[in-house]
Amino acid sequence: MKRGIELGINATLPSIQKAAQIANQSKIDYFFVPETNPNVMGVDAFDALEKIADGKRDMIIGTAIVNVFSRKKEQISLNANRIYEKTNEKFVLGIGTSAPVIVEKLWKLKFERPLSRIIDYTKHLRSNFRGKIFWAAVGQKTTQLAAQNADGVIFFLKPRKQISSDIQKIKQIVSSAGKSFDSFETICIVPTYVDSSENFKAAKTTLAKYIGANEFYSNPLSKEFEKEVMEIRKTFKESGLTKTIEKVGDDLVKELTVCGTPTHCKQMLDNFQEETGCKTVIAGFDLPKEGFDSKFFENLKKLLAMM
Repeated sequence: MKRGIELGINATLPSIQKAAQIANQSKIDYFFVPETNPNVMGVDAFDALEKIADGKRDMIIGTAIVNVFSRKKEQISLNANRIYEKTNEKFVLGIGTSAPVIVEKLWKLKFERPLSRIIDYTKHLRSNFRGKIFWAAVGQKTTQLAAQNADGVIFFLKPRKQISSDIQKIKQIVSSAGKSFDSFETICIVPTYVDSSENFKAAKTTLAKYIGANEFYSNPLSKEFEKEVMEIRKTFKESGLTKTIEKVGDDLVKELTVCGTPTHCKQMLDNFQEETGCKTVIAGFDLPKEGFDSKFFENLKKLLAMM
């Protein structure tokens, strides 16, 4: 049972550096840095990782994720190799197609043939990067192709039964290809809100944003939460985020996120792992940049001391 953490897409470099220092004193396995568009929010994932990279740490650092549209494949392999060497091979590369709402609206690029593109990038990386390559996997087709082409998958905002089912399918695909499932990584990033009580408001804000604005996450959720997801999408389009938060129900929050005291969050992360069968669970802290304050880091220390 492996563990890791990730600060959300709004975290600043100083917050990431401070969290990495705390994490490096714990026994966690992974420290991931996500990326959306550093010109709009958050950081350049490679730049942030290079600033915290050294060969003295036990945990593995990585991207979760960088998209395959905003950089040329040669640039990704160059950045990945530089950090891989600097960390004494304790770096993994998480890549993904991202989604039209990110690629087209934030990066002003065409979202064309995403699966062909990520396969092409992976083939290039296989020849130019010695480290492991993980794919962000949301839909069924992407998950299947990840099992065939990557070294692991990263799930985010998927119902637990779907994750469990996907892992069983991955086992079959990997086995039929003559590979060992033991060497294939399965990772779940779980939005986590550590506080003195169950902070459903913060969790509902995250779900309202991702489900309301991004069909890549809302479509898989529709299988189990069809009525609620439709209402969230409709409200987000017509009325914006504030009204949408009110449409996110407690059951959806409990299915997809973890909220509460450090002790409660630790137990819920354990439960999530047992229910899904994921090898690794990442506590993802999706907060506004001002949310990474002294209280957050105090709670982070408490949580990581238990992990």
